[in-house]
Amino acid sequence: MIPLAKDTREIIGPFADKVENRSLLFNKMVLAKNWGHPARFNDANRFNVLRACTGGGGLLNEDADSARRKANSPHAQENVKTEAAYKAKVAGALASVKVDNPTLVKRQAENALHLLTLLEKSYSGRSHTFVGSLGGRLLINMGGGVQENAGISLDRCFGLPFIPGTAIKGVARHSALWDIRNTTDPAEQKRKIRLALLAFGFIASDIQKGDFVWAAHGNKQLVAEAGAPFTRNDLFKGTLSFLPAYPSEAPQIVAEVLTPHPRAQESARGQGDPRPIFFPAVDKGSSFAFAIIGSWIPEGVDLSEVLEQAGQWLRGAITGQGIGAKTGAGYGWFEIDPQAEEKRRQLMDELASKAAEAKTKADQQAKAEAVEKALQASLSPEQNEATVIAKLNQQQVTDYAKALLSKTETQQRAFLIFLMTPALKEDRKRWKKNKPDIWNPIQETATKLGITLP
Repeated sequence: MIPLAKDTREIIGPFADKVENRSLLFNKMVLAKNWGHPARFNDANRFNVLRACTGGGGLLNEDADSARRKANSPHAQENVKTEAAYKAKVAGALASVKVDNPTLVKRQAENALHLLTLLEKSYSGRSHTFVGSLGGRLLINMGGGVQENAGISLDRCFGLPFIPGTAIKGVARHSALWDIRNTTDPAEQKRKIRLALLAFGFIASDIQKGDFVWAAHGNKQLVAEAGAPFTRNDLFKGTLSFLPAYPSEAPQIVAEVLTPHPRAQESARGQGDPRPIFFPAVDKGSSFAFAIIGSWIPEGVDLSEVLEQAGQWLRGAITGQGIGAKTGAGYGWFEIDPQAEEKRRQLMDELASKAAEAKTKADQQAKAEAVEKALQASLSPEQNEATVIAKLNQQQVTDYAKALLSKTETQQRAFLIFLMTPALKEDRKRWKKNKPDIWNPIQETATKLGITLP
């Protein structure tokens, strides 16, 4: 059972099986190992991850089926049967969680791509955008109060993974510092120091004894000269804003496993059995939309040069070092397809064309409705009712005619107006000759109203 308030549990279920947002499941509604269970539930960690993974419901159902077989085994001990039955119950409940909404995911991905297009238009000459595809899995929700994962987590609204702008800026800055340190040409090194100071900003310690001085091999004077006149102050706000990166197509969330082995001394004493730890990851091949914009332009600064260099540093960071947790083990690195930008623009052109067509169709429909409304306003009550009758099917018209004597005078006059249209000529002949149950009420009504039928 998940630790929840009683009223909340009644609404969403004891295992939060009615919750559809991955972020809530991972961060707020966690299945505990030692709470609400008859005994310690060692599968809690794995179940927490599987229930919010793509296709995790199928894996949980397999667990449930296996546990049921064990619970029904005539050879199993009673305590084993009890534990297996409870495991089957939990797995079955968690398997019913529905976190994959294709429509919502598609809309979010389109929004991410649309944002890049809008930035290119609104920040023309002041933006740098691209799409990167994961070459290895990206770990999420691994922060745990430390900085290794840089806050990569799940969006609270869509429940999809995203990379915070702070993480993107951090890896780009790290890449810039190493690039500066490894640059041997003095003039080029000075140029890169200046661009890095302008792009990322700095505080006093950065230019006195911190990161930028380290990148310049301890040459504090070089840093001061490169950043002049801005380095005359102890604080400078960077000119660039690094936006969060959201998926540009439906991402696949998978379960990763890490199995720490006991230390040699514990193993020698027969202690510390290996215990697999499960955690979520974004699968290889998932793509993200990256964007950098120039938020302000100091006097005398060529922002396009700053943007271009920052974009190179960011691309180098995510394709070389990676982003997120365990990058040293091959996680979190990206590939950038040169054709991806063209594909992205073609997709956005198609979406824009469809949106324009939909808008044109909606405008035409609204115009037609307005014309019809104006026409109805100019018609008499009988004419308005006649237009309503004209929309009835043949059986409804027949029933209307049979009950004509019980209708109001306005409805009767309207039906006779409708009946005398050229399209009803053959029906009039057929009713008059062969359908007295239909024609007699019509003739009687016309006589009463003093209307001569053709």
